[in-house]
Amino acid sequence: MKRLTAFLLILIAFIYTGCEKSEKKSNKFAVDPNPIIEDAIKNKKILILIFESETCQYCEKLHREVLSQPDFIEKKIKNNIDIAIIDVNGNRMVIDPETKAKMEESALAVAYRVTGYPTIIVFDPKKDFKVLFFQPGFIPKKDFMDILDYLGSGCYEKVKFDQYVNNGKKC
Repeated sequence: MKRLTAFLLILIAFIYTGCEKSEKKSNKFAVDPNPIIEDAIKNKKILILIFESETCQYCEKLHREVLSQPDFIEKKIKNNIDIAIIDVNGNRMVIDPETKAKMEESALAVAYRVTGYPTIIVFDPKKDFKVLFFQPGFIPKKDFMDILDYLGSGCYEKVKFDQYVNNGKKC
């Protein structure tokens, strides 16, 4: 009887802590993407939209290992780049950088044919925010920082990314 009681108590504790963890939501979608998108459009900044889902492990890794790192944030600011996070299942109204129309986040994900998470889409302010670059999947910090330098330098208008990196980050 003692073993059964102990087993039941452990089981209840396990279930309770498991439920508590699953109810805890991340705050990665707490920031409204609209002011970021509007700022990029108004100030002709390169805009990166990162499409994510709540349960995406690689999205969490991207936030933890890349987006939240001080040197990455500094490089993003230095290169005059805005980054907004879009919830692929979200219902907030957001601005489509290309059409300037407002639509739900989930509809924006469909419009850009996002099927994997994270998906990183770069918009070119010099071409009225047409898609410049589309990358599904996680990008390691060093590579993402190289991309920020590539975009910020304007070299994307002259050479391909691989050539830029092979040239010692020069056009």
